Amino acid sequence: MSELRTLAIRVMPRPGESLDSWLEALARRSWTSLSALLDALGLPEVPARERTSRLITSLPGRALRRLEQQVTLPARCLDTAVLPAEIFGLRAPSWRFCPQCLRDSEGRWPTLWWLPWAFACTKHHTLLHRVCPSCGREPRYFLPRAVHLHPRGHCMRRTGRRNVCGADLSRAPQLSLGHGHPIVQSQTEINGITLHPFTSADDVFVEADRLLSTLAESLQPSDLRRMSTDCRSAWEAAFTDATKSKSPLGSWRFHERRVRILTPEFLQREYTEGGKSLAILAREVGMPIAHVVRHAKSLGVTIHRGGIRPPTFNDKWLREQYVTQKRTGRDIAQEVGTHRDAVHRRLEQLGIPRRPSGRSSPALITKLDTSIPPDIRAAAEETLHGWRRLRRFQISIFFPTLTSSANYLGLQPGTLTMQLDQLECAVGAELFHRSVRHSPQHPTRRGTRLLRDLDREDVRKLMHDELGSRIEKNPGQDAISAAIAAADGERGALTNLHADAQDNGQLHIPPPTLPLLRHLFAQRDQENCLAQIQAATGMPTNTIFKQLKRLEGAGWLTSRRETPTERARGRRGRTYYSLTPIARRLQPSLTQLTETK
Repeated sequence: MSELRTLAIRVMPRPGESLDSWLEALARRSWTSLSALLDALGLPEVPARERTSRLITSLPGRALRRLEQQVTLPARCLDTAVLPAEIFGLRAPSWRFCPQCLRDSEGRWPTLWWLPWAFACTKHHTLLHRVCPSCGREPRYFLPRAVHLHPRGHCMRRTGRRNVCGADLSRAPQLSLGHGHPIVQSQTEINGITLHPFTSADDVFVEADRLLSTLAESLQPSDLRRMSTDCRSAWEAAFTDATKSKSPLGSWRFHERRVRILTPEFLQREYTEGGKSLAILAREVGMPIAHVVRHAKSLGVTIHRGGIRPPTFNDKWLREQYVTQKRTGRDIAQEVGTHRDAVHRRLEQLGIPRRPSGRSSPALITKLDTSIPPDIRAAAEETLHGWRRLRRFQISIFFPTLTSSANYLGLQPGTLTMQLDQLECAVGAELFHRSVRHSPQHPTRRGTRLLRDLDREDVRKLMHDELGSRIEKNPGQDAISAAIAAADGERGALTNLHADAQDNGQLHIPPPTLPLLRHLFAQRDQENCLAQIQAATGMPTNTIFKQLKRLEGAGWLTSRRETPTERARGRRGRTYYSLTPIARRLQPSLTQLTETK
């Protein structure tokens, strides 16, 4: 049998130092990587790519004894450098740190910083950091490798195949709490809990829960207001992480509360006889619903479908309410104090078919008085959103196009078009003429009559009662004028300058076209391509192209394609535009027009 190898270089662990920190210091002293040191020490239990927490939670006792012999440490010297794995469960421990402690200890880390209920430094009266301020991740989640190549107390989280973050953790901002803060006082008491590899998790949880509960109850709003925003966020995250239901301590706390609160007598009184659902009980006692259901099953309580005791229905009354009165299952359930699903299951047992979703809405069963005009009754009775479509038709007529109407209403043009088509289908007639070139949209005779009926006092009251605060307001004159000006840019009248066109003595030019014409007349002796015009005017390329084509179609411009000899090699051919002789003669009148606009 081969003799146990010992190391020639010795580094003594500091009091309270964690095993991973001591081994890292030993690797630095030996000028080697931590993974190489672990191989030399014969620790196959911790692979090189494993999480750092494996060093302090998963090493068996024989491995610790072997380490003590190899480095000639006193027997059981390393028992305080590791922690029982039971207090962490299946989750990897989260390591926190105090920047000033790292600076004072030259990069040595105590075991206490691995504990789930470690949130404050009692020496410097600050909260602990959990992540590196530079990379935003836990610095020691994975085993650091080439520690001898990097300074002490720096973030060793890998950021690539060969790189690490390298941020100096000792320079992280201080999360100061101040002397005498209750969080620091509670942390001092929590640090007194005795821990070693053979400590019972239940014994630790009893003491930790008592201290954490006392802290949570003793914290006053003034204590939280004294903390900065960063401190408050760090404290909330640390306390939640320690007590959440998925952590071993949190799960143990919920188990103890279940046993103490959810007694058989309590469930019999509140659930079986009182008719409260388990979801309601879970909210009242502040526990997850899954824990409450699991505990009730363990006590032999019969769990009803949906977590609520099935109600007793009067079948005749239920049929009348659902079939005759056309009430929804939700309304009936709220009246009898049960869940909607229970009502639907009873309807199914009675052979009553369910109405499609939404068919029980009051709007679908409301009948309007015969004094209301027939077109309004046809649009609003027994249909969803009928009043909304009427209101949007009423607003749309203010604008010259459906696009401008949709923009005002905050809708897609296709959505508004579909709604107005549905309105016309319900009325059975065309209500307005769509906008075409040079002509805005306007109502038909039937649409004009419908608009007149919508202005009646009784109809306006019905619309306001139905839509309430969701009713859209009438557009102001500024919104209407802006929409008309925008529409004129596309459909405004433009004088036709062809030789066969009739001259009525008036010159019509849409205002959005004037900047382009002003530039063309300033360059009347030259040809202009689209790129040159865009560079000179700053107008959008798509707008320039549309206006050029429109002016060319009206006889203002002529165009020619660039010849192969003019075109530079590898460049696409350009189209050049120039004023027609007729347009050149209009320069004086055009100049006067542009000055008056």
